[in-house]
Amino acid sequence: MENSQTNSRILYLVLGVLFIISTIFNDFIGIAGIHPDILLIILFFLVFNEKPIVVIIAAFVFGFLQDILLPGSVQYWGLSPLFKTLIAYILLKLLPFIQRFKGFIFYISLFASMFVYYVFYNLLYYSGYVKPFIILYRYTIPETLYTFLLLLIINAIFPIHNKNGK
Repeated sequence: MENSQTNSRILYLVLGVLFIISTIFNDFIGIAGIHPDILLIILFFLVFNEKPIVVIIAAFVFGFLQDILLPGSVQYWGLSPLFKTLIAYILLKLLPFIQRFKGFIFYISLFASMFVYYVFYNLLYYSGYVKPFIILYRYTIPETLYTFLLLLIINAIFPIHNKNGK
């Protein structure tokens, strides 16, 4: 039990450091203007390891932090907390279903969840400026792939555990 708690604390410390690094060096970790969403990665780990109320509150706070600390338009403040809270709620409701998946299908479900988040977020964020198809291949797909790749790297070190200890 204590080993699990220690691993959990180390994971959250590593994810917190990654967020601080991504905030400070936001321009340096971007590839062609595409930046990973470290807070979304942290949120995915929280969904599988924490109580639902903690996850929902964290999702709103993470979205609020993203709006405040990362560059973006003040016009769209509130969009990040809204979509992070919605994706956290949907993942929590689908958690018993997702936990039954094993291996490749499990990671495909995580990728699909992340993709849905980016589709809706980017469609609303860029809706007045860019056509939907361009939003899809210029922003949504690259951001999803970049963030998911970081999730896989962190998952290789700290596996996503479900509540059943699996």
